[in-house]
Amino acid sequence: MKIISKFYNHLAGDSLYRNSIFLMASTGVMATLGFFFWIINTRFFTPEQVGLATTLISVMTLISSFSLLGLGTGLIRFLPTSKHKNEKINTCFTLVGLTAIFLSVIYLFGIKIFTPKLLFVRENIFFALLFVLFIAFSSLNAISESIFVALRSNQYALIKNIVWSITKLSLPIFLVALGAYGIFMSVGIATVLAVFLSLVFLIFKFNYLFRPAINKDVVRRMAKFSFGNYVAGFIGGLPQLVLPIIITNQLGPKFTAFYYMPMTIASFLYIIPQATTRSLFAEGSHSERDFGKFYGKSLILNALLFLPAMVAVYFLGKYILFVFGFEYAKEGTEFLQLLAISGTFIYINSVGGVILNLRHQIQKLIVINIIGTLLILGLSYFLISKELLGIGIAWIIGNIVISGVYLFFSYSFHTNH
Repeated sequence: MKIISKFYNHLAGDSLYRNSIFLMASTGVMATLGFFFWIINTRFFTPEQVGLATTLISVMTLISSFSLLGLGTGLIRFLPTSKHKNEKINTCFTLVGLTAIFLSVIYLFGIKIFTPKLLFVRENIFFALLFVLFIAFSSLNAISESIFVALRSNQYALIKNIVWSITKLSLPIFLVALGAYGIFMSVGIATVLAVFLSLVFLIFKFNYLFRPAINKDVVRRMAKFSFGNYVAGFIGGLPQLVLPIIITNQLGPKFTAFYYMPMTIASFLYIIPQATTRSLFAEGSHSERDFGKFYGKSLILNALLFLPAMVAVYFLGKYILFVFGFEYAKEGTEFLQLLAISGTFIYINSVGGVILNLRHQIQKLIVINIIGTLLILGLSYFLISKELLGIGIAWIIGNIVISGVYLFFSYSFHTNH
């Protein structure tokens, strides 16, 4: 018991370990309960309805990501040392919220061009208004996550995401009559609740004063760094956000459902490298001199947790997919195995992104993400005749190439210094 207690105290006393674990727990809760969320949906909704819902959710995530303007990364980088935290948070909330509303309205006007199979959203005024509302809150929810990371208080993000996941999980059976939009509404309603809970934590735990406003000085100080990360992050995230739309348009909504379930399981796996490197970025922002020490801890944590998880997903993924149904396992097993293998390269890429961010080498980050996105989307387009296997091949090749470029830049940096 003394050994366990000592080990626990060591983890709890180290901010990188503590916040990495809270981030992993937070995302893990979302992924685990999200897994059951989709099990429920595959029982109450047809594959076509699930496919349309996942496309809607992907569109919401895509527009939300576009709306962040890189401010989430900017907050992690600059909020820890800021003397005017309220001004930074309020400016980011206001800018992101307004941008999300503007972009979602633009999307609705062009929905017949972008995703004609989702035209039913614009044809129903109730659906359209909720669509705009949910996207705005989705963007605010993402910003709140970055605030908790920056404040090294990820325990509040964990609580928020537990509430979000449980709320989302409990709603679909009451919204079956709405079809695909019922699934989307479940996510949207839970997201609205999560944002309000985040504000409660910020107000009562961090003396935050909610006052929608845009401070020009804050924008000017964060603009260059945040905009560069905005471009890099948005481009880098495009494959995962655009692929469901491509699959819906090219193969049909049913295949989007078959794509989304393996990607959901893989996202559960990717929690570990993404959480540890996000905490690594926060710690490096507090003390760049100790980055090497922080990186060593991150590497150990990934070796202990990530490698066994990757092997488990590779060999057991087929049986996990059977929970959703025979068709999901038949169509998605090989795709899931390729996603699992890609996890190693995603860790390398995440660490590479942290290093370039700390060095403010945002142009290199943009170039790398452009290369990776073009490769993944381009290869996916040419290999889509092989259905999900083609998508998986494109995914792993793209991530391998990105890792190679990051390692090249890292080698060049150490050679020149």
